[in-house]
Parts: sequence; structure tokens; C-alpha cells
Amino acid sequence: MKIFETYTVAMFAFFVALTSPTDSVSQTLNVICDEWPPYQIIDDNKVDGFSTNVVKTVFSRMGVDIGTIRVYPWKRAITMLENGTADALFSVNFEKSRSQFALYPKETIILSPWVMWSREEDRLKFDSLNDLIGKIVGMVRGYSYTPELWDFVKKHEIYEEASNDKQNFLKLNFGRIDVIPAELGNGLYLVNKLGLNTVEPLMRNPLKRDGLYIIFNKNNIDGSFVDKFSAELKKLKQEPIYKNLYDEYFTLVSQLPGK
Repeated sequence: MKIFETYTVAMFAFFVALTSPTDSVSQTLNVICDEWPPYQIIDDNKVDGFSTNVVKTVFSRMGVDIGTIRVYPWKRAITMLENGTADALFSVNFEKSRSQFALYPKETIILSPWVMWSREEDRLKFDSLNDLIGKIVGMVRGYSYTPELWDFVKKHEIYEEASNDKQNFLKLNFGRIDVIPAELGNGLYLVNKLGLNTVEPLMRNPLKRDGLYIIFNKNNIDGSFVDKFSAELKKLKQEPIYKNLYDEYFTLVSQLPGK
């Protein structure tokens, strides 16, 4: 009888180990992102960019296989992370509601400012959200921005949604919308890449300064693994390789007045 009980306990422990969120992650981790240059750049069907290289370097140092990083539209990507189809997603702002299904590392990939953008000829000033009244604001579907901005544009019915930032910048350039919120590095990259010489960031009053993270599905990945990733990322950010990557992808940010 004792032998049977011992066998039962052992099998139960084995079953729990198999069904618990992974701690050491011995299998290939399913990591996804959206196209969001210069953080995630699609080049010849491969994913490059600042965040991509940072994330791949950290996982490599941890000895974790992430295979091929797959790219999806943002709204689909965040849904995949929520339902556990994907294990990890980058680059993501913090939003409290996402903590219901995702684990955030303590360490950010990078801190970045989000600003409003308009056409130079419109000479739009942005001191507060009230300056947006009477304007059409371009918003990317599924982006967090700030709760205050979303509440404001919905209350005044002054927004149009797009699938991605590229669509928004093109609509702004052609006068189909009046102003858009966008992350500074991404906006400068798109303005330069698309040749939108009359589109400018309104730097005086940033919408927010926020961290970009890689987040993990909490049912698939154990918290101790996320802590290890965070610790390794923190180390990397103190090394020359991190600064070299920043200098490679954020030349346009460094050239801004006051930088």
C-alpha cells in the first residue's frame, strides 16, 4: 500500500510539473511582435530593429531558443498574447488591464516619449487636450496611448482609427486628419522613410514618457523566468552593446534640437 501511495504522489508531482507555467523554458519560446520601426523593422522577410536585437541578445545570453520571431498587426498580436497563442510580445507600453493576462518585467527595453504630430503649415499648438477640440485625431486601433486621451477623443467624437502608425502619418500628410499621437522614435523614422517633410513633432508638451517592454503570457511563462529576463536585460543596458544599438537606430532622435 505504501508503495502505491508513493507512486501516486510521484505521478501527481510529475503531472504538476508538466502542467505548470514553464520556469526554465526548455522548448522554443513563441515570441511575436508587430512592425514598428525602428524598434521592429521588417527587412527581406526578417525582423530587425532596436527592440528585436535587444530581446534576441538577452534570450541568447539566457540560453533560450526563440526560433523565428513572427510579425502580426498590433491588434491581432495583443489578442494572441492574451489568449496564450503566443508566449511573449514586444514592444509594449504598460497598461494596467494587460496585467490580467501578462507579466511585465521590472526592466524596460527603453524609455520613450510620445508626442503629438501635425503639419508645419497648420502651426498647431498643443498645450492641453482642449487644443484638440475641432480637430480630427488619428488613433491606432488597440494602442494604449493614455486613458485620458482616449476618453477625450471619444467624448468629443473627434477621432479616426487606423491599423498602424504608417497609415496615420500618410493620412496626416495628405490632410485627411489634423493631428496624431505617436512615439517619437517611430514617428521620426516614418517621417524620414516616407519623405513627409512637412510633418513635425510637437515637442513642447509630450503626451507621456513611457517604457517599452516585452511582456509574457502569465499562464505560459513563470514569474521567475520573467525576473531572470529582467535581470539580464538590466545588465545589458549597462554595456556598450546597448548604447551602440541605440546610436545605430536613433540617429534622428539625437539630431533633434536640444538633444
